[in-house]
Amino acid sequence: MGERLTEWAERPLNYREDQRENLDPQLRRLNMRLGAHALLDFVLNPPAYLLLAGAVGLLAKRRFALASLLAGGFVLQQALSRIGATGTQAGVEEQKRREIAFERRTMKAQRGDYGRLDVIAFK
Repeated sequence: MGERLTEWAERPLNYREDQRENLDPQLRRLNMRLGAHALLDFVLNPPAYLLLAGAVGLLAKRRFALASLLAGGFVLQQALSRIGATGTQAGVEEQKRREIAFERRTMKAQRGDYGRLDVIAFK
């Protein structure tokens, strides 16, 4: 029951299922853009690239112990680079929360939840 209430609370008052078809292509483009950025970040990070390439090479030679060691190093390097970029784990969670809130406001604006957004001149 609680999950259903949460699901309805996230939806705007004028939400209709037929609006979903208009949003799916936009979400697909957003996911493609984020995926491209993640791939670019990976390619431009030489230590990560070398660790993963070495792990794949060792897997091809059937040296599983060394390959798993390099894969573990890759995972550790990725985790440390993400935490180090924002400072702390709380910073990562706060940034994720802000991104979700921004995406939610954007989707509501695209669906028309806020009505017509006219510019109001202040005196």
